[in-house]
Amino acid sequence: MERFRRLTVASTVATFLLIAIGGVVRATKSGLGCGTDWPDCSGELIPSIASRALVIEYSHRLMASVVLLLLAGLAGLAVWRHRASPAIMWPSVAAFGLVVFQALLGAVVVKLELQAVSVVLHLGTALLLVGVLVYLVVASSPGGDRPAKADRSLSRQAAMLAGAVWVLLLSGSYVTGADAGYVFPDWPLMNGSLIPNLTVESYAIHWAHRVLAGLVGVVVVLFAVKVSRRKGEMPGAARLAHAVAGGYLLQILIGAANIWSRLNAAVVTAHLLVGALLFGGLVGISVALHPSLQRAETAEPAGRRQPAFRTATE
Repeated sequence: MERFRRLTVASTVATFLLIAIGGVVRATKSGLGCGTDWPDCSGELIPSIASRALVIEYSHRLMASVVLLLLAGLAGLAVWRHRASPAIMWPSVAAFGLVVFQALLGAVVVKLELQAVSVVLHLGTALLLVGVLVYLVVASSPGGDRPAKADRSLSRQAAMLAGAVWVLLLSGSYVTGADAGYVFPDWPLMNGSLIPNLTVESYAIHWAHRVLAGLVGVVVVLFAVKVSRRKGEMPGAARLAHAVAGGYLLQILIGAANIWSRLNAAVVTAHLLVGALLFGGLVGISVALHPSLQRAETAEPAGRRQPAFRTATE
């Protein structure tokens, strides 16, 4: 199981890196750096360096290929060594299916010349892939890493919050796609007001994203406080909840810096990456606290496979 876990961690890190490079592509407007060609780039599989946009877009495609290979290996290892553990095998196969679908969506995004909805779907699929991989990282962890006490209610709340953050990230992607990222020069006010002229479409889109970010932030902090109060029962989840709450506050500051820096590419990329990490953290809390996913010891004697999970009643 240790080999599987290492490969899962590597795949997760690579996927976060892929999302970060995708953020650079979006922030620098390099999405059509290879033209509308796919899978080749400007008519070549290995193009010459003709522009910064081409280098950035081609780097994104190369990283996507690395993730594809890692997840193919992960799915193969799961089928080969962990067929007796469906809670490990099927999510691994699903992760490979998601990355293939993600690659095909990438082709659609290019062919549609970065149409906003297609880009939002592309990001949404990438985040779902992150969720599956975080699940596998937690699920394949050694038994000593699990919390002392599970809690179905808290697990469900964490899952709902992860869904809320997912929607928030997609709304941010739509803000960018609709060219509404810098329609106000100020923060937290918008043209000097808390509620701008919402008859202007770009104003309404930007305002809705800020309101959603504020609402989700309040709930995330309240949830983190609730989990932290039970750190004696679930120390690992409490530490992760602290990180999520602190990360969300940082995310708000980065969002403000987007405005103050007039959408500096590094700041925009950091905003996306931190958001993806917050989503992954909430998924991790949900998985770790779910009673039906209490991990058994994962050491597998030679010639014998053991289930990756064992229910709380076993």
